[in-house]
Amino acid sequence: MGQQFDSANAMQSAININEQTEENRIVKKVLNALIPLAIIGLFVSFIDRTNIGVAGPPMSAALGLTSSMFGLAAGLFFIGYVIFEIPSNLMLRRFGARIWIARIMMSWGLVCVAMAWVSGPNSLYTMRFILGVFEAGFYPGILFYFSLFIPGKHLARAYSLFQIGIPISLALGSVLTAALLLMDGILGFSGWQWVFIVEGGLAVVVSFVCLKTMANTPDDAKWLTKDEKEKLNSYLKDSKQEINDPANHGLSAVKAIFKNPRAWYYCIIYIFMMIGFYSVTYWAPQIIKLRMGLSNVDAGLVSAIPWAVATVVLIYVSSYTSRYGRKGPILVGVLAIAGIGMLISSLATNNTIALVGLCMGACIQAAVPLLYSFPAQEFSGAKSAVTLALINSVGNIGGFFGPYLLGILRDATGADVIGQLLLSSSFLIAAFLAIGLLKKNRPLQT
Repeated sequence: MGQQFDSANAMQSAININEQTEENRIVKKVLNALIPLAIIGLFVSFIDRTNIGVAGPPMSAALGLTSSMFGLAAGLFFIGYVIFEIPSNLMLRRFGARIWIARIMMSWGLVCVAMAWVSGPNSLYTMRFILGVFEAGFYPGILFYFSLFIPGKHLARAYSLFQIGIPISLALGSVLTAALLLMDGILGFSGWQWVFIVEGGLAVVVSFVCLKTMANTPDDAKWLTKDEKEKLNSYLKDSKQEINDPANHGLSAVKAIFKNPRAWYYCIIYIFMMIGFYSVTYWAPQIIKLRMGLSNVDAGLVSAIPWAVATVVLIYVSSYTSRYGRKGPILVGVLAIAGIGMLISSLATNNTIALVGLCMGACIQAAVPLLYSFPAQEFSGAKSAVTLALINSVGNIGGFFGPYLLGILRDATGADVIGQLLLSSSFLIAAFLAIGLLKKNRPLQT
């Protein structure tokens, strides 16, 4: 009897190993199909929302912008973004990912192109707000789209791979934008105008690619076999994605999430993270230009360095947490390093040391997928879409206040020291709040 029992256990273990191997193979195939286009979309998204950082100095000179005006213009993007984030994600659920994500990209691309013809502060304010309205829903929409194809235990890996697109886009985008500034005078357009025309046009092109190639659900995916579709749907059901549960989407999901304090806890952490992140994103080229005495183009090129470092750190952190776990301690550690880095950058008298501090601050990017992985494990189905949209939209309020406050402080003091201390504080506060995630992640009552 004992030998028969051991034999049965061995056989069951072999079956489990084979099933896990097959699941990993299918998930890898899904990631290979989804991630490249998602990263391209994210690449264009962050270029178009942040390109005024590098284009800022010549554009400010042409439009007569003060530092506070520039900061307000940068931040107004997030007002439109926050207001329309959740409605946009609900529309994604209604119209399907392929059509809605393509619509988002085409809309913001056309608005970005139109920004080449702004004539002063007021028209710039208006166009930045509209850009936020039309880009709303893309980022959390892609995260939710992943949840339709990828079982819950694999989502953190997918989010991390997707997140790599942000620092890459900020690094390469800084180089691209700096290069486009060299087109100054061609066809009668200034260099900063070419930035919006070319980079906005990229979004329109990618929108047609999305419309042509994206699938709404696993059943629509032409790159999966019939057997793979059946198995993937089984994995998704087992991980309690609850894709087809009508009780878990629409207004019911919104009400449930809005009443849950855990969702708001994530929002508060994200607000402080984004105050620092977007301040660095929009102001780093100008901080570098003022501190090092560089030209607009050279400042744009140097500002790519912190994001290149952040890309390497993000890849390493993603690999480490996938292998060893410990997401809570790593999240707190990354936030603390970012805060210390901005403190070093603000107080250093040596330009190289200050740049090292900026590189440490840019590593905030590695903290974002770690934070998102916590609510991704606590929510399922469309509640996941609403939760991610809420965190992203409410958290991005920090994207309005951070750049605007930095502009006000620069106008008031003529320097960036106090502003950078503000950024340091925001990262350290986020680290302190994230200590609550060191405890075991408990499922929400849904």
